[in-house]
Amino acid sequence: MSNFVHGAGIGHVSVVSRAPNKLDAFVVGMDGRVYTAAWQEGSAEWKGWWRIDGIEAAPCAPVCAISRSANKLDIFVVGLDGQVYGAAWETGNTPWYGWWRVGNGLKTVLHAPVSAVSRSANKMDLFVTGLNGYVYQTSWQPGDTQWRGWFRVKNNIQAPPGAPVSAVSRSQDKIDIFTVGQDGRVYTAAWQNGNTQWGGWWHIPGFDTLPRTPVAAVCRSKDKLDIFAVGKNGRVYTAAWERGDTQWRGWWTVGSISAPLRATVSAVSRSTDKLDIFVSRLAGGRTYTSAWQPGSQWTAWRAIWNISPVAYTSVGVVSRNTDIINIVGAGSNGRVYTAAWRRSDPVWRERYTLDDIVTGMTNPRVNEWTKVGVAFKQENNEYSDEAQGVTTDGAAWFLSSNSGGEKKNKRTISKYNLQANRLGKITLPQNLWNKKVHIGAPGYFDGWIYVPVQHPYGVWKVTSSFSAQRPFLPIQEVKGPDYDRFPWCDVNPFNGRLYTSENRERNKILFAYDRETLERRPEDDIQLGSTPIHFDRIQGGVFTLRGRLIISRSGPNGIFCFSAITGHCFGGKHLGNFGSFSSEVEGVTVRPWKFGSTPANVHVLELDNDNSIPTWLGGGGGDDCYLHSYKVPDPERL
Repeated sequence: MSNFVHGAGIGHVSVVSRAPNKLDAFVVGMDGRVYTAAWQEGSAEWKGWWRIDGIEAAPCAPVCAISRSANKLDIFVVGLDGQVYGAAWETGNTPWYGWWRVGNGLKTVLHAPVSAVSRSANKMDLFVTGLNGYVYQTSWQPGDTQWRGWFRVKNNIQAPPGAPVSAVSRSQDKIDIFTVGQDGRVYTAAWQNGNTQWGGWWHIPGFDTLPRTPVAAVCRSKDKLDIFAVGKNGRVYTAAWERGDTQWRGWWTVGSISAPLRATVSAVSRSTDKLDIFVSRLAGGRTYTSAWQPGSQWTAWRAIWNISPVAYTSVGVVSRNTDIINIVGAGSNGRVYTAAWRRSDPVWRERYTLDDIVTGMTNPRVNEWTKVGVAFKQENNEYSDEAQGVTTDGAAWFLSSNSGGEKKNKRTISKYNLQANRLGKITLPQNLWNKKVHIGAPGYFDGWIYVPVQHPYGVWKVTSSFSAQRPFLPIQEVKGPDYDRFPWCDVNPFNGRLYTSENRERNKILFAYDRETLERRPEDDIQLGSTPIHFDRIQGGVFTLRGRLIISRSGPNGIFCFSAITGHCFGGKHLGNFGSFSSEVEGVTVRPWKFGSTPANVHVLELDNDNSIPTWLGGGGGDDCYLHSYKVPDPERL
């Protein structure tokens, strides 16, 4: 518990009933491993947690769990490579089987929820939104040696990368799925046995919300569906459909509770035509429930326990037998709790702690980061002149520089091998160059180098092989006289958005953009927390696969580390001037590296400014750049 960081993020806990009065829960621990615990009627307490070895997921990633028939379990999670993996267990197995890669290599974001449904015994269908915002499906049934797909579910709507998709089977061999599109509207698609294609997507009118809002779907009896979502005003809304309806009915508000925007509403049907829903409320940070049955209104919201309303965190809910409900969730301390209710109970039974598991993020201990060497340097040449940042694809270094001043078009990205030998370069397209144009610290994601450009503002994209580049994407938003964004940019692998910041401190906001179109996506902005040292003159930033955002600054030189989930600041550190009066920190990147046997993972680029005329322009001086490397505690969690 001592290494858990309050406010940096907590994980989802999923729960499933594989047989009457048997429960299994799943969660990603602080080490990125998947864990499970089990309970059955007659047990005084839960058993576990046991680690299901063979995969590492991002901190706080959701685990999808399903029981396709009695005493069989299948679970799914996105690995650090952005692909979906599955594992399986059934009665008689001692270890779990898996992890197997699901499907044909579809990639998504690291926090993408995988949705699973069993439309009949021992048949499974999975759904996930890819990096491109389209919803994909794959399926499996007995006799299959591998998963079928992934196949795109139509192509007439797009959602944010990795957006939640809910799936439900309202009767045998029928599937309905739901998601919120990029436009904030709720859409549904349907399939049944015998169809060669999906029907939909159809807009369910009368309700708009923020993109990436989860839509909960439940079947309370054959061919009846109810869906729930939190609106832009924080209220919970519901709509309903049953066989014979030509359109959906609703949306109606459920009480007057105020929930966090994009909070998950968890829904369950504990017996025919009865519904119970759960959501976290902003005021007091508690989990609340409401219930409905035919002939009545929704009951008033009642508090159950203290679970902090953290964005994208849900309460796992299951009915293990008729009119019995169990809920499992993580508290703000990262510990996992459970509570239960049955029809004879006047109130919910006291919450119980499931010991020996903590979900969330660990403390990277920024003050203990220690410089151990220089991984890369360039001195007194046209590529070290006005160097702005370094990024890496794991195999090469990529250096951005603004060399050439106002007379030469030398805005370049240069590629270097491990020995700092230049392998090639690519130059900013001539039609973008003018006297004021400036490129900043680049980022790398999924085969592309993202290069921030200022005056004009936008992003230039180049493949890491330098074999192709995308046309310059300009910023469409209105810019005022103090506009100074894009000193750096990088893609957050947790949600697929491109981020940047202002160079000067104003409000500590990371601004989110669609990485393909550069359309502003303010609903995905990240508000950064308070910092121990002054946050200003921001020069570089990089996201890590384990949920960190590292930001560098100059004047004076410094470094910060934040949670990529909540914006919580883990710490900041002054770096000094590296022995030079003209030292200026630029970009920052992350990559495993060694100096002898000493590991180093964080690398900060220093520009050693020289005001004399560079030698390559006929003078006697020129800028130098040095990539200073830092050893960090617990690099496996960085």
